[in-house]
Formats: sequence, structure tokens, C-alpha cells
Amino acid sequence: MKRREFLRKSLIFIAGLGFSQFFKIGRKELEGEDFKSKIVVCEGESPEDITIKAIEGFGGIESFVKKGNKVLIKPNIAWDRTIEQAANTHPDVIKALVKLCKKAGASEVVVTDNTCHPWKVTYYKSGIETAVKEVGGIMKPPLNFKKVSISGTQVLKEAEILEDVLDADVIINVPVVKVHSSEAKVTISMKNLMGIVKDRGFFHRTDLSRCIVEISSYIKPHLTVIDATRILLTGGPQGPGMVKQLNMVAAGTDFVALDSFGTKLLGINPDTVRHIQIAKEIGLGQSDLNRVSIKYL
Repeated sequence: MKRREFLRKSLIFIAGLGFSQFFKIGRKELEGEDFKSKIVVCEGESPEDITIKAIEGFGGIESFVKKGNKVLIKPNIAWDRTIEQAANTHPDVIKALVKLCKKAGASEVVVTDNTCHPWKVTYYKSGIETAVKEVGGIMKPPLNFKKVSISGTQVLKEAEILEDVLDADVIINVPVVKVHSSEAKVTISMKNLMGIVKDRGFFHRTDLSRCIVEISSYIKPHLTVIDATRILLTGGPQGPGMVKQLNMVAAGTDFVALDSFGTKLLGINPDTVRHIQIAKEIGLGQSDLNRVSIKYL
């Protein structure tokens, strides 16, 4: 009851800011029914603690990471912004995931992002570089890419992708929840994967939404954790803009469902976000939250 009331009040707040779209997450949507897609949501004051609790609620990191695995964690570290500005993933969320992977016996845990602002600046300014190194993770600069062919797609036939992503045994995608000024409208799980490709301009020059879906279909992260500890309501993707503190993290394997969940937190109807709908249509996941089990811890 507490979590349903929390979300209801959060969305009412967003609507009161003047957003044209307001979509209440109703009781049936929050509880779901007997469907395959599942999201675990945890709320609390400590981003590190709620991240650990959300992963535990989804079966524990050992469900994904085995001893000796090379793990790649992909946050959003794109922008020269502070933690409070909500343009990058919260460093304590990443810190928690690195700790969990190391505890599970990962041979190495690499954190990287092909940033928009200079990586030497964003890695430090975001707080992520410091957090990762504190717990034994490896920060890799976005320097080495490999060209791959992508089959079964309409637009994205090849791409240069960060080698660390291609070499990983386990990929964990960790976006922050933000609005976006482009046709994408939001940048959450799927759009965060633009940060693994070298030529993002190709996405914008051709069909942005479809390219977002097609890179997601090629990589298919094993686990997605969305950072909604604070969300960027305006001025995305880089801000500065209006930030709302939600103190929330959500985890799951269905990144389409997580994108729909995050989109609703922003006060936007997922049905109006083209890349979410394309992803649902080609079977990458479930966008209808009525058909998703959402467990609150």
C-alpha cells in the first residue's frame, strides 16, 4: 500500500508541474497478474542499499554472475554534471553493483561509457570513477571499438561497438531516468545503449527510434537496473533541468517493461514513445504494465 500511494503522489506532483500527459499507475498495473515479465522496485534513502535489496529481490546477483565471469556495467556517464543534477547514473548505484559482482566471484568488473562530454571530465565529475575504484572495479575509457555486422534489422546493419561490451560474459545496463529533447522523448534502458556505439550520429541521421531498438536487440543486456533515485523531468538529456527526488531503484530482465515503468515516472505515456512500441512489436519485451508483475520491497 505504501508503494502504491508513493507512486500515485509522485505522478500527481509531476502532473501539477504542467505536463500535458498524466497516467496513473493503477492497482492492477502495480500488482500485475501471472505474466512472465517482472520488475522489482525498492525505495529508500541509500542508493547503494536499495540497489542491493532490489537485486536480492530479483533472485540475487548470483542468478546472473558466475565465478570467473567478466562483467560489463554500462551506466550513463555522458555529461559534465554533478550527482544532484540527475544527468548521469548515481555513483552509489554503480558502487553497489560492482560490490555484488565482485562478491559473486567475477574475474573483473568493467565500467565504461562512450560519453558526450570528454570522458576524463565526466568520469570524475559524475562520481562514478571514484566509486568504482573504491570497490575494486575497473574504469575503462571509451577508446577501443570493433565493427560488427548486425543481421535481421531494418536500418542498423553494422556498428562499431566498445570491445569491452563485446568481450563481456555478463552485461548490466544501468541508466538514469530522464526526459530527452529528441524524438526519443525519454532516455532510459534502451537509449542508454547508444553509449556503447562509436557513431551515434548515424542513429540521428537515419531512424533514431528504430536504431535504438536494433542496438538493444543485438546486445540484450542480461540485467537492467534503472536509477530513479532522482529523475530529470526537464532539460534532458544533459540538463540542467527540474529534478525530482524519488529514492527508487528498479531491476529486471525485461528492459522494455522497465522503460515503460520509467516513462510513467516521468509523466509520459509509454504508448507515445516510438522505440518502446517498436520493441514490444518485435518481441523484445512487454510495454503494457498491466501485464507486468511489479514487486515492491
